[in-house]
Amino acid sequence: MTITGVILAGGQSSRFGKPKMFEMWQGEPLYMTAVQAFQRADLPYVISTNAQLAARFHVPEHALFIEEHTFEGPLYALSEVMKQHTSDWFFVVAADMPFLNATFVQKLTAHISENIDAIVPYADEQVQPLAALYHRRILPIIEKTLQEKRKSMRAIFPHIRVQQVPFSNQKTFTNINYVADWPQHEKESHHE
Repeated sequence: MTITGVILAGGQSSRFGKPKMFEMWQGEPLYMTAVQAFQRADLPYVISTNAQLAARFHVPEHALFIEEHTFEGPLYALSEVMKQHTSDWFFVVAADMPFLNATFVQKLTAHISENIDAIVPYADEQVQPLAALYHRRILPIIEKTLQEKRKSMRAIFPHIRVQQVPFSNQKTFTNINYVADWPQHEKESHHE
């Protein structure tokens, strides 16, 4: 069984006003939080982004995946990565999660089994599809969903076997959407 981390970093950051994954967090660009979480969990990773942003990532070239069509959303990005990588499972995370860490990655991967298609955490009664595991066998369902012009990760859930995993720490799933989000988080550490 193989797992590849997929860091979603091709969005417009329209609410933030500029590409938020490059904002400094704990002395490094924010996207490095996800990179380090996967590295510490001993998982290979790819950063799914667009051609305009690719040169700004300081990772090995093989770790970058350039989306053919820009701003098509996370479901599209996942489908394209699945077509190019042979892993069994894909651990999808957003590039703007400052409190992501290897402990969370390891806890979620511990739930992998062959009779489920997705492992999705939830906290405070909210599912977190952008910090979840997806099996490659669902690629045809993803493609069908995209053909129907539906871009939400949640759109595939009724058609696959989803295991929801409860987490008590909602902070893990914090993401940065607005510039104003930074002050309340900047002094908090993302280290385990």
